[in-house]
Amino acid sequence: MKLLIIEDEQELLDLMLRYLKREGYVCESANTFNDGYKKINNYEYDCAVIDLNLPGGDGLKLVNLLREDNTHAGIVIISARDTVDDRISGLDIGADDYLTKPFNLSELNARIKAVLRRKTNQFSKELKFENLSINLDERKVVASDKVLQLTKKEYNILLYLARNKNRIVTKDSIAEHLWGDYMDDAVSFDFIYAHVKNLRKKLAENDCGDFLKTVYGIGYKFQTH
Repeated sequence: MKLLIIEDEQELLDLMLRYLKREGYVCESANTFNDGYKKINNYEYDCAVIDLNLPGGDGLKLVNLLREDNTHAGIVIISARDTVDDRISGLDIGADDYLTKPFNLSELNARIKAVLRRKTNQFSKELKFENLSINLDERKVVASDKVLQLTKKEYNILLYLARNKNRIVTKDSIAEHLWGDYMDDAVSFDFIYAHVKNLRKKLAENDCGDFLKTVYGIGYKFQTH
């Protein structure tokens, strides 16, 4: 899952980034209205965490922009504004949740997970495809009743492809989803090939060899029958 965190208080931003990355998210960040605006216009995210008081503009305008241009992205507002009117305003224009400062990072994580489950219509905590299942909370993959030992990148690739089942996902999209701001540093897509090769091998060893399809010259497809 890829998050965008827009927060101008650097210490809080750093804390959120460290915590959420440890929880397995791919995170990008911005600390001004203009930087957040550019990120929203140039990239896609599964969920955005947005502060309202930003240098250069009101975070509510960014919520509006996200809701107009990307209806699939979840939105969690974080703000020191704690009146009922503030919360109602944020939710009315399209935010999925509103968390007032100060807050516990574990609560923020729980709110993000809840929003993502609602947005992806995954009210259960598990994706199932024939003899393959992906437990979203435990980040556990079970194939033919055996728990697969996947690396973090292998798991994230599998989950990203599974959430886009039966659709072609380009190599650029995978790289941007997994590596975010750092994808431009890559000189080739060899790292994706290597991760997909290892993932496909582990699935095949447990009778799940038909899910991952290569679309030559483009990318990959998680195909179900």
